[in-house]
Amino acid sequence: CEYVSGGRIVLSPTGKITPYHDVNVIREAAKKGMTRALDAGMKKPLLVVENVVDFPDGQLVCIMGGLEAFYIPLQIRERQDTKNFIRIGLHAEEKQTEAFERIVRNAIALERSRIFARDIGGGDPERMAPAKIVEYVKKSFAEDHNNITIKVIEDEEIIAQEYPLLAAVSRAANRIDRHKARVVHIEYKSSNPSRVSETLMLVGKGVTYDTGGADIKISGKMAGMARDKCGAAAVAGFLKACSILKPPHLKVIGVLCLCRNSVGEDSYVSDELLISRSGKTVRVTNTDAEGRLAMADSVFMMSELALKELNPHIYTIATLTGHARACYGNYTA
Repeated sequence: CEYVSGGRIVLSPTGKITPYHDVNVIREAAKKGMTRALDAGMKKPLLVVENVVDFPDGQLVCIMGGLEAFYIPLQIRERQDTKNFIRIGLHAEEKQTEAFERIVRNAIALERSRIFARDIGGGDPERMAPAKIVEYVKKSFAEDHNNITIKVIEDEEIIAQEYPLLAAVSRAANRIDRHKARVVHIEYKSSNPSRVSETLMLVGKGVTYDTGGADIKISGKMAGMARDKCGAAAVAGFLKACSILKPPHLKVIGVLCLCRNSVGEDSYVSDELLISRSGKTVRVTNTDAEGRLAMADSVFMMSELALKELNPHIYTIATLTGHARACYGNYTA
């Protein structure tokens, strides 16, 4: 194409958009187009960001879809130089406006946070064992002391006392120091507390590897269970976004419930009666339902803290995909 710098243009259509589509069609088109450009050897791709009237956030999603194509897993980046481009350009008809510049800034901040979350969620069971996640989180937030505070609980006795259900899940893993449970508290505070109007309280499931425990996964179902920590990864990523964008109206408290559901002579088993932080007795019926146990004590702790917070909202984020698929199908899961 002689009218385009570099002589090449990649068209990535969404196809006909109907009322049944969501903004994901924009993301997919942008990602596929950028992937094709990189595969063709383009080093300075220019992404044309159209304003799709069907979706108010279409431009933001388009940019993030394009940026997604550049992601390279952490463990590959750590071994070799993997940069496959020189720079990225963004073009829009309204590129001179403050609104579009704000969209670009938000997209870059969100992508930085998403890379951080992907690195944790996609890391293998050893690279992102509980102890390694703690190191990575501390390193990532090292320059954010002004609005981010981090507290790590790793003492076995304290975890057994304050997070007894998490401690039960972690029992078989406790013989290996890097696999021992950790509870990571990350808090974002606005630089102007008087403007805070709500408090988000997030609990993330961080099972770094899920064997199923004594109710062990069979028939190849264990593969991929290193991603059972993506809930905790999402919480960490959200707080990373807060540290960059610095929303003045929010206070955010996040808890990463990090453990490994291993198999061993000290595994917790079905029929055990466990006493939770709240004092309620929990009967184990399947050790492969460890996610709710890993998070339950932290959720109760959040409910205690919420009594002192302004307009609190408590959320759990977890990869409970089996139940999600049963309820909503593969797309949602």
